[in-house]
Amino acid sequence: MFRLIIGLVGPIASGKGEAAKFFQDAGFVYLSLSDRVREEAKNRGLALERETLQNIGDNLRKEFGKDVLAKKTAAMINNEETRNIVIDSIRNPGEINFLKDKLDIFIIGITASRETRLEWYLKRNRDSDPKKAEDFYKVDSRDLGSGQEVHGQQVEACLEMSDLIIENNGRIEDLRKKLEEILKKFRIK
Repeated sequence: MFRLIIGLVGPIASGKGEAAKFFQDAGFVYLSLSDRVREEAKNRGLALERETLQNIGDNLRKEFGKDVLAKKTAAMINNEETRNIVIDSIRNPGEINFLKDKLDIFIIGITASRETRLEWYLKRNRDSDPKKAEDFYKVDSRDLGSGQEVHGQQVEACLEMSDLIIENNGRIEDLRKKLEEILKKFRIK
């Protein structure tokens, strides 16, 4: 039986969470590389703040290899599972390389203008997110790969490796329509 595995890549507040929710609503099993980082932070008794999580992810990739988070997440997939899967929070090319090598994964990059993302970022009001525009710009630049080592976050490079890029500067309904078209191409909907 055909099983579709979709990976989501994109900068902070670009709409990845909305895309993941769309796929979950369509019956996909949800997995997130960031959940492995959050688990590590909890095990260490650290706060779940964005900069702390970025540091943990970078350190795990440095110590155990750029694909460590992808390996841990892929290990959770039951090979007998026939349901479709969406994997969120891919942030390093090593993760994409591993997932493409080990799984038949289709990578979707989701982008939005920096101004749009800042607006959405400030509105979503997550506990882990800093609350000011200048803080957004700092974590966003790091997330995209600015000044990062090879084991760091490299979202910009991951977007370049995507099989498809979706521009998401509009309404949630517009994003959902674009995602529905993708499922139709795979004969899922």
